[in-house]
Amino acid sequence: MKHKQSRNLLIIYLLLLTVVLSACQSTQNDRKQQSENTKVAQNIQHLNEQEKIPEYLPKTFPLPQDAKISTSHAEINDGKKSVMLIFTTEESMFTITKLYTDYFNTQNLDQSNYTIDNNNIIIQGDNVKNNESWSMIGGALTSRDGIIELTVNWSEQ
Repeated sequence: MKHKQSRNLLIIYLLLLTVVLSACQSTQNDRKQQSENTKVAQNIQHLNEQEKIPEYLPKTFPLPQDAKISTSHAEINDGKKSVMLIFTTEESMFTITKLYTDYFNTQNLDQSNYTIDNNNIIIQGDNVKNNESWSMIGGALTSRDGIIELTVNWSEQ
């Protein structure tokens, strides 16, 4: 009889130990999940900050409706503002070419240079009146069919 009670007591201890260990494991998993959730939230925050239109980019600069910004940078160097913006779009090269040739034609760029073909667009020039310089380079991505990537640089002179 004593042996049976010892065995039953051992089984109860083992069951309790299993429950306690299971609860500890669950708490560790919860902490790990919370940590992962925090990392994801921080990454989303970083992406949201990165996806903003640069502060000093002229407000008249048009972006396609589906623009996905991958790089957005603005700074002041020696008292002059500058911007770099990199984004992608699924718009056709024809649509992008029209959008940006129309826009830059309204900017009265002096000494401008336009190089445009079916796969690429390069527009560079200065607006002496507004003391600003523009450069846009872009083209179809070979790694992602139907995607155009554009890099825009704007700066005060």
